[in-house]
Amino acid sequence: MTRVDPPFAADERTMLVAFLDYYRETMIAKIEGLDDAQARWTPAPTANSLLGLINHLTYVEHWWFHECLLGKPPELPDVFGEDKDADFRPPADQPIAFTVDRYRQECTRSNEIVAAASSLDEISKNERVKKRGITLRWILVHMIEETARHAGHADITRELIDGATGD
Repeated sequence: MTRVDPPFAADERTMLVAFLDYYRETMIAKIEGLDDAQARWTPAPTANSLLGLINHLTYVEHWWFHECLLGKPPELPDVFGEDKDADFRPPADQPIAFTVDRYRQECTRSNEIVAAASSLDEISKNERVKKRGITLRWILVHMIEETARHAGHADITRELIDGATGD
C-alpha cells in the first residue's frame, strides 16, 4: 500500500477502506527511518512505543476482520495470557521490519475480507459477539477510529523522538 489521500467522492465501501488505508499508512510512516531504540521508546511510563502501536494494530486488524467478522480461529501467536495489553509490548527480539511487514500483511488480508463481503451489513460470525449484531460497516468505522486515534499518538511520539512532524 502507498499512502494516498482518500477520494472526495466514492461509494461507501471504497470511502471507508480508503480512509482506513490512509491511517494505516500514516502509522507506518511514523516508524520509518527509526532505529530499534527509537521505535521502542515510550514518551511516558504508561504510554506505548511506535513499534508497540503497530504490533497492537496488527492484532486489532486480525481480531475484527478475521476472528470477529469471519468467525475464524486466531492465527497470530497468543501473547496475552493474563495481560490484555501484551500486544502493545512486542518481544525485544521482534524487529521493526518484521512488525511492519506483518501489519501490512494483516491489512491486506483485512481488505480482501472487506472486498469479498456481500454487503456492509454483513454480521459478525464470531459466536462471542454474534448476538450484538456487529456489522462490517461498524467494524470499518471502528477500525478508522482506532487507527486514527493511534496515529495521533504516533504523531506526538515521533515528534518527541526526533522532531519530525506532518503526514
